[in-house]
Amino acid sequence: MKIDKDTKQFIKLRLENNAPEVEDLTPIKLREMRSSMASVPPEHQVHINQIKDITIKSENRELKLRIYSNNDANDQPLIIFFHGGGFVMGDLDSHDLLCRHLVKKSECKLIAVDYSLAPEYKFPCSLEDSINAVKYIFKNKKEIKFDENKVLVCGDSAGGNLALIVSILSKEQKLPKIRGQILFYPWVDFTMSRPSMSIKLDGLIVKKSTLDYFADHYLNDNDDITNWKISPLLYSDFYGMPITYIYGAGLDPLVDEGYALMKRLKSFKNEVHYKVYEGQMHAFVSNIVSLPTSIVCINEASDAIKKIIGN
Repeated sequence: MKIDKDTKQFIKLRLENNAPEVEDLTPIKLREMRSSMASVPPEHQVHINQIKDITIKSENRELKLRIYSNNDANDQPLIIFFHGGGFVMGDLDSHDLLCRHLVKKSECKLIAVDYSLAPEYKFPCSLEDSINAVKYIFKNKKEIKFDENKVLVCGDSAGGNLALIVSILSKEQKLPKIRGQILFYPWVDFTMSRPSMSIKLDGLIVKKSTLDYFADHYLNDNDDITNWKISPLLYSDFYGMPITYIYGAGLDPLVDEGYALMKRLKSFKNEVHYKVYEGQMHAFVSNIVSLPTSIVCINEASDAIKKIIGN
């Protein structure tokens, strides 16, 4: 089992500080803990010229979007970003630094979606919010100012689940065209039956028990985990999907799901690129301050976005 230097140090600090297990916290306490990690030291801050929060309607809920832009051009490529957090935690602030890096390095406009969280809003609320956000963004393209032919979706973990489903719906022509997708360690199979679910190491943020905790909060009692809108890996017809880049972490119970998604997309003749950071853990890309290998992955993803836009 390979463990990178920054991962070792991060695990050491978690163990020394007796950091609680995610699954031992209530959702409220978990969100409070995640919020406390969102502060960014001055040396890590990334300036973006324009950042604007707006609120739209989604079903009977209010839905916040955060729009990032580094220039005033009317035809910027656009990334629609869905944050991770097991459908239970995460918000616009938890992934703000990641979004800033993506904007600066990919030279795209970015809109982050603050979808509703479980258990207050169980499946399919987060998916409804994601779909409604995409519809709103394209409907208001003149005001938002972006090139509708150069739109990508991006997400980490649970956000990767939502991004993939949006891409599927786009392929089905139920949503506007998505040009590409960037998926960081996506959670795409709620059967949680693959060998990597057995990965265990003291100090990891996410283990199978953590995913069980998230799933219990996200799903209703009668939900079918093989429903592709819960487990998009199980979707039946992947022909015609957008260009896909998948980034995995070796110390992650979800790593086999990313690999399986790559294999399924390739079997349907799609262009897909896959890379695993063997010595990293789940959530490393959004833990930029503690896990600097995240910057390497973000740089690679930003280059991938430029390639997709350039095709």
